[in-house]
Amino acid sequence: MAQVTQVTETKSFHLESFVSAAAVPALTMTSTKPITASGSVVFGGSLNYLKLKLYTNTNSAPTMYVFGWNFCPENNTYIPQLLVSFTTTISSATQALTSVGLDTVYEITGATASTGDFKVFTGTSTTLPCGFVLIDTLGCELIQVFSGTAGTIYLLHAGL
Repeated sequence: MAQVTQVTETKSFHLESFVSAAAVPALTMTSTKPITASGSVVFGGSLNYLKLKLYTNTNSAPTMYVFGWNFCPENNTYIPQLLVSFTTTISSATQALTSVGLDTVYEITGATASTGDFKVFTGTSTTLPCGFVLIDTLGCELIQVFSGTAGTIYLLHAGL
């Protein structure tokens, strides 16, 4: 006899990092698939939501920009869309991220939207660890993250 079982898969985090650029570029349609380049990181999107935990190697709270990219087959182009940009607060406590050879990182613990819409889950306060942000990807195929603040950004992402 056949059985149907519904299982919710565990959503593991994936680690990405990039060195921030001095300024966020003006993105336009392109016929080439967006790739990780200086000042940003590109990774595959999920059809629904993206969970992000953010860290930096400096104690300066960065401004973050999250873009989505969709492909348009009629004109063979990738189209960028700004999903959200936000300012952050940062924990003064440091943590170790030894898996990437970095002993000191500061966790981004709070966020305030500048443009777009997203959900912020803080720790027990906006300056204590354990927070994350949840972004609606609006079905974007690729996600590109920039920071307008100097330093290296480490991000843990999981699609939901």
